[in-house]
Amino acid sequence: MRAIIETYVISATLIRLILVYKNAIEQINKFYEINLNDNANKIFDILNSIIQFETCGILYICPNNLSFEMGNLNIPKNIPIDENFANKIYENSTNNYTKELKKILNLKSNILVKKLTTKGTIFGLLVIVREKEFSKEEAIIFKTCASIISNLIKDLELSKVLKMQVEALQKGIIETNKAYETIKKQNKKIKENEKLQNEFVANISHDLRTPLNSVIGFSEVLSSKIFGDLTPKQSEYIEDIRLSGIRLLGMINEILDISKISSHTIKLNLSDVDLNLAIDEVCNILAPAINKKQIQIIKETQNIRLKADYIKIQQILFNLLGNAIKFSNPQSKIEITTQTNKNNTVIKIKDHGIGIDKKYQKRIFDKFYQVENALSKTETSTGLGLTITKEFVRLHHGKIELESEPNKGTTFTISIPTNYFHG
Repeated sequence: MRAIIETYVISATLIRLILVYKNAIEQINKFYEINLNDNANKIFDILNSIIQFETCGILYICPNNLSFEMGNLNIPKNIPIDENFANKIYENSTNNYTKELKKILNLKSNILVKKLTTKGTIFGLLVIVREKEFSKEEAIIFKTCASIISNLIKDLELSKVLKMQVEALQKGIIETNKAYETIKKQNKKIKENEKLQNEFVANISHDLRTPLNSVIGFSEVLSSKIFGDLTPKQSEYIEDIRLSGIRLLGMINEILDISKISSHTIKLNLSDVDLNLAIDEVCNILAPAINKKQIQIIKETQNIRLKADYIKIQQILFNLLGNAIKFSNPQSKIEITTQTNKNNTVIKIKDHGIGIDKKYQKRIFDKFYQVENALSKTETSTGLGLTITKEFVRLHHGKIELESEPNKGTTFTISIPTNYFHG
């Protein structure tokens, strides 16, 4: 009799879990129907239909504070944080900062919190709160939802060229010949980019990224073994699916970035940047690739703070260090140095890898251009990383230079005005 009762309890539990995940899968698809420009908070309505909660919020991570951007949490707009807490957020462990965050936000109830990331870079936190304790199943589903929401929020920064044109008309600039030429040029640029933007933003965003997020999310659900144990080979295949999906998603995001750069709608979100912290975070993100090749990272850095866009500085470092790792030999060294030179902050990233032949160096920053070598034939890439890097440096009124010799290595030097934006 006891065995029968236990079997009944297990069966009932499995049925309940199946219903929970069935509902989650049905509701998750609704995320992709949202127009965030009209109603960004619709995200929380859908999330609440999947996991019930009482209050919620999205917090963007800045160097010295958390910025409360969306939701109904009863907290200040800006919440100061110290370096110790910031480091905890960027550590590989996913839970060691939750208790401290709860204390910082002065929350008495139970919370679920997940990092919001794009292309491996952490930019925010998703938080939901309720009196009742969250279940293990809800925590797993919440992780998948956070991954999808990360990529949805990125869409809020898409092209606004047409709005810029309307604003120009409203200000009366049209009354001058100069304004007429400006709008004429804008119209020409819109027409030139219209096909590119429509194709990439609509087709890739919908036809590729939508199912891709589901593939990544559900591969994580399978890896959690909620539907049963996996054989080692099954686990290996599922992990391959997840990693390939993440790499492809990064490539799609690069294409979206280049679309915004082409339409001149990308802007800087300035803050006081701790350069050492940015370097440490990027090294932490790339740690698996560094460890896989057993590469030694040598840092010779000064304590430098500058007014800049923290996320874009991170992406500059991520792209250059990622390239250095990709084209370095196993068990070699990569040197990262920073210094102030008169009014400029200078960053150098030097590897001892395969190098770049002089005949390729002039085109290295061109869109979609890739140097032909043995590694480029095996590594997946859009050929946009250095183009985006150069544009982000230019937005900071800086410059990027390249020194390289075949079989001896490559050095990228970035020079950015330290106090340009203080004036």
